[in-house]
Amino acid sequence: MQTQEKSSAAADLAIGEILPRRTPRHGALFHSTILPLGLLLLVLAAGEYIPFDLWVQDHLYAWDSHNWLIVFDKHSALGLTFYVIPKILLGFFAASLLLLTIRQKWGRFTCPWSRLRLVYVLLCLALIPSVVAVLKAHTGVAYPRKIDRYGGGNIPYRTLWQSIPHHAGEKRYKGWPAGHASGGYALFGLTFAALSQSGRKRGLMIALTAGSLMGTYQMLAGNHYLSHTIVTLLLAWLVAGMLASACRLEDNR
Repeated sequence: MQTQEKSSAAADLAIGEILPRRTPRHGALFHSTILPLGLLLLVLAAGEYIPFDLWVQDHLYAWDSHNWLIVFDKHSALGLTFYVIPKILLGFFAASLLLLTIRQKWGRFTCPWSRLRLVYVLLCLALIPSVVAVLKAHTGVAYPRKIDRYGGGNIPYRTLWQSIPHHAGEKRYKGWPAGHASGGYALFGLTFAALSQSGRKRGLMIALTAGSLMGTYQMLAGNHYLSHTIVTLLLAWLVAGMLASACRLEDNR
């Protein structure tokens, strides 16, 4: 009987060594990397076969007047509110983080975050828009307002993979993914840098609100499709999550 118990215990131990243990780190890896990557691949695949971008954009275009619901103008009230001012605020926020990285105590205020977390958020603010900019420069996707469907010229609507090859006599546009929204979604770093569950929720809401407002403005002006904004959101989530894992933020609270 004792021999059977020992054999059973040895077998359980061997299985435990082979199978990965479910730890908080495994859960963090799933939510920070695996989930956004899977959703990103799903959106990319769906966009090649389901024209949901056109379905949405058709409702944002006034067919009678041949205009978008919003005229893109950086100097208008809407342009200042959703295009210019967000960039200025993000610049001030990045500058503030840089100052806190250099010196964490200013008078009576002491930053609750370590330098590692401050540097991490700064990296998110820099790398997420940079990744998006690189993709924009090499994919050649035309903006909605530039295709023939919406009176923009003689360029037909093409999906991402149809746009990547060079087309003779056509200008290479930089419409994919959404660049302006990447600044707002770069705040995803706040979600992973937060020290508490409530802080992570606030960080997530800030990132989603900022990026979605900036992205929606561009959609209403005919500068991006819905999928462009969703892809930028998922890329921001993925990059922020991978950086958080690389910086081992879960182990440095």
